[in-house]
Amino acid sequence: MSHPLATNSPATSKSLPFSELLSSARLEALNARFAANADQWLADNAPKTKTKLPRKPKSTRGPKPKMIENPFYGFIGCTTYWGRYPVFAASIIEGAARLDWHDRPIKKGGKSMPLSVRNLAMILESQPFITNETVEDLLQLEDRHARRYFKAVQLIIPSMMESRPRSLINEMVGIEPEPKICEWEDGDDLSKPSAEELVKLHHDLRTLTEYKTAKEYEAEYPMHPHESCVIAFPARQQHLKKAEVMRMLIQGMAVKAIERATGVSPKTIRKWRDEMHIVQGELNAA
Repeated sequence: MSHPLATNSPATSKSLPFSELLSSARLEALNARFAANADQWLADNAPKTKTKLPRKPKSTRGPKPKMIENPFYGFIGCTTYWGRYPVFAASIIEGAARLDWHDRPIKKGGKSMPLSVRNLAMILESQPFITNETVEDLLQLEDRHARRYFKAVQLIIPSMMESRPRSLINEMVGIEPEPKICEWEDGDDLSKPSAEELVKLHHDLRTLTEYKTAKEYEAEYPMHPHESCVIAFPARQQHLKKAEVMRMLIQGMAVKAIERATGVSPKTIRKWRDEMHIVQGELNAA
């Protein structure tokens, strides 16, 4: 490994004699020592990420692991009517989360944190069958901590079943809600019209063809829609100096000269010139 800056730098060569400069071998050794020290510092001070150890396959002997069938799977969650945190179950889930799951005496051991309400709601939302292993995989927890959530769910589900509203019970059983007739209170203070008033109202709203046909009415009151829709606009007056300008254009005068002589804007003069050329072209083509 070469270091050209250490050997060829002007400032270094002036301040230090050539014999005191480090050789390539000594620089390599110094670089290796710095790298080893940096690696050791990172190993001692860098934050360590916790990785879950692979689960050991359980033996087929002994009692089978407990499993809870989740009756609320598909009925609560972010995509349902009740949401992830149902109102009827909020106090139940929060109460179970705040229990003493660590069983530590007062002022003994570490800090006993409550369980996460969000994690409990996610278990009830996403797991049709709840076991300790499914909780471990869902929340990425160790076996001991996952058992606390599993026991909490065992307490939550029976209480939630007892506090279900009637609409959720019917939904879980599969009973369709009966359609109800729209009912509202009439806030109008007007009195109901009598039979005579209704007869008079029907008479006033009768059709015009009750006594004559439509043709007879049209013959009696003729209508001329085509005449009534025509609007006559007054004829547009021609520019007073257009004839003079056209004469000058025919004579071959320039636009600037015509502008000075008549006071007409160059834009208007060019427009009239183009129109004249178009008419001349049509006449020549004919």
